Amino acid sequence: MPASNGPVTGCSPQQQVIIDMQSISRLSLILLLSSSLCAQQLPDKFSNLQVLPRDISKNDLMQLMRSFAFALNVRCNYCHLEKAAPDAGFDFAADDKPPKKIARVMLTMTANINRDYLSKLGKPEPVKVECATCHRGLTEPRPLKAVLADTLEKQGINATIAQYRDLRSKYYGSGQYDFGETQLNQFTESLMQAGKHKEAVAVAELNFQENHPDSIWSYHLLAMAHEGNGETAKAIDDYRNVVRLHPEDTWAKGRLESLTIAK
Repeated sequence: MPASNGPVTGCSPQQQVIIDMQSISRLSLILLLSSSLCAQQLPDKFSNLQVLPRDISKNDLMQLMRSFAFALNVRCNYCHLEKAAPDAGFDFAADDKPPKKIARVMLTMTANINRDYLSKLGKPEPVKVECATCHRGLTEPRPLKAVLADTLEKQGINATIAQYRDLRSKYYGSGQYDFGETQLNQFTESLMQAGKHKEAVAVAELNFQENHPDSIWSYHLLAMAHEGNGETAKAIDDYRNVVRLHPEDTWAKGRLESLTIAK
């Protein structure tokens, strides 16, 4: 369940914030109720603790598990094996599920980072790495541009555009992904460098459709993508917009003059 249902058409920014906060509150309540049920099932003594302290208190363990749930946007059954009917609850000691084994590796990794690396920065109270530092509500934390690049490679540009819009509708405002212009600009740059000019145009135009940027970077990329794809008239319009917004941009002026003369 995502932490946000995405932007609602017709809502003001203030109304959207309220909607996002209501969605987050619902998620918090669900995770709280879910963790409460888990707490009721926790034994008083724990077995098979391989990374966590064996003398950890029940309350401390429960709070730690809740932090995992919020960081990855999951519930107890993501890592813990549910007992077979007619028994109810979880077999917390079982190691059947891969995510539980991965969690031990990740806990060891974060402990090592905090102890062996961050502690050597010379800061009296260095910021510690936690699960939420990377995951931000995702079980597999990846930059948006990397997710889109994989889809483009496997399914093509139309599926990539559809995926971006789907993710934006589900996660906008929740922090799982960065839907600002930077991710799409970097993606556009990588496509141009790979000679994929048609795809670069599609992503650059998507950026303007969804984010309405006015930065010189976004306009440069849109113009360069159009120019690289042989769409000279559109590139000229793009460079004109750059010069209008940024009269000091001598490079854009030069490209505009060059394309206009050539045309």
